[in-house]
Order: sequence, then C-alpha cells, then structure tokens
Amino acid sequence: MNHLFRVICSHISIGLLLFSYCYAGGNYYIGKDESGIYLQTDNEGGWYIDSQDLRHFNIGESGNYKTGMDQKGEFILIDDKKFYIDTGHKESVENEIAVFNEKQAEKFVKLETAVEIDGNRVLVPVTIRYAGKTMDAHLLLDTGASIVTLHRNIADKLKIRNTQKTTMQLAGGQLIAADIARLDDVSVGPNRKKNIFVSIIDQVDRNADYDGLLGMNFLRNLRYEIDFEKSVIRWYR
Repeated sequence: MNHLFRVICSHISIGLLLFSYCYAGGNYYIGKDESGIYLQTDNEGGWYIDSQDLRHFNIGESGNYKTGMDQKGEFILIDDKKFYIDTGHKESVENEIAVFNEKQAEKFVKLETAVEIDGNRVLVPVTIRYAGKTMDAHLLLDTGASIVTLHRNIADKLKIRNTQKTTMQLAGGQLIAADIARLDDVSVGPNRKKNIFVSIIDQVDRNADYDGLLGMNFLRNLRYEIDFEKSVIRWYR
C-alpha cells in the first residue's frame, strides 16, 4: 500500500444512470496502517477510504471488484455498490508523489559513501577524532571484527594516550598484543559514533594499504548495502 495515495471514495450512488461501462477488475482486501483504512486491489493499486464510507467496510474483508465509468466518473464496483474515485485529487497526489520522489532521490545521493573496492575488500574513508585532533583514514570493512581497530602508526599520529593493555585474536586464531582506547568519535558518511572504543595493534601485514578495521561496534544497528558496481556504500535511515 503506497501511503501517499489518497483517492477519496464518494457516497454510494443508487438510482438510474444514463450510461455505465464496467471493465474487468480483480480481487481486493481491506487493511489498516498508521495512515488509515485502505482498499488494496491486485490490479488497480490501493486507496485510502474516506471516513464517510468506512461503515461499508470491515478490516480484513476481501472479495471481488470491477472498475467502471459513467457520467459521474470512474468508480469501483463492489457487491453492486459504486464508490467513485476522486480523479482530480488523485492527479494532485500524483504530483505530490513526483516531488516527494525527487526529494528522496536527492536525499538518497547524500546517503551514499564512495569506497574503494578490490575484489571482496571494501576500504571505507573514515574521520577519526581524539582529544581535539582530527585525522582521515581508510579502514577495511570487517563484519568479523567486534571492534574498530587502528594500526599503531595511526594511533601515534593522533597521540592516543590512556590505553589499556589486552590481547586480540586474529581471524587465523593468532593472539596478538593490543591496546584499548576511547576516541571522541568516528564518522563515516552520514554516520557518527561518539565515545567509541578502538583497539590499537601493530600492523601485521607491512604491505597493507589500509589503516585498520571498521568493526561491528561502529556498524551495529546501521542499515546499509554495498554497491560493488558503483563502488559505494548506501546507507538507509
């Protein structure tokens, strides 16, 4: 059900008509969402039902319908009852939808972050802040990492202090020494996580072209998809 469609049903019309044409229809059902009670069809789309006509429908009701045309306009025919479609209002709503879609498209572009992709590797540009200092870096997106991880040379440039010693287990099972610190925040595109913990490790692969790992304490609860063809992460709000 498209929440933006609001085609109003008129009162039932009983009486003789000068002309009336009926076309093929299909199946319908009556549902309810946060915007109101609606009639959804399998061929014609869906409409919210005007309050004055709600007494003729029950939520969960289903059945057959036909569409038609007479001198009063377009209608939906259900159990010999005619409900006229306010086509003028439909046109104005369709214009509103077009404007809404344009705005959503603009917003959609703002929620894309360009990334570097090499095979299955996704290098994400991030902004790191610590004690008033800011640094841009590239982190490897790693959903297997429980925490954001920085290589020690990046931590040294930020002069990160007040760390705690720990050990971390790499994907291959190897245990390595690490430090834990708290950053002011980490930002990726439209997303920002404040007071986020990071681990600091020596760079295991000296040829690595990234500065650490973007782990799950940043990615958790964010909705996103990776477009490998366009080399972007698409964030959803």
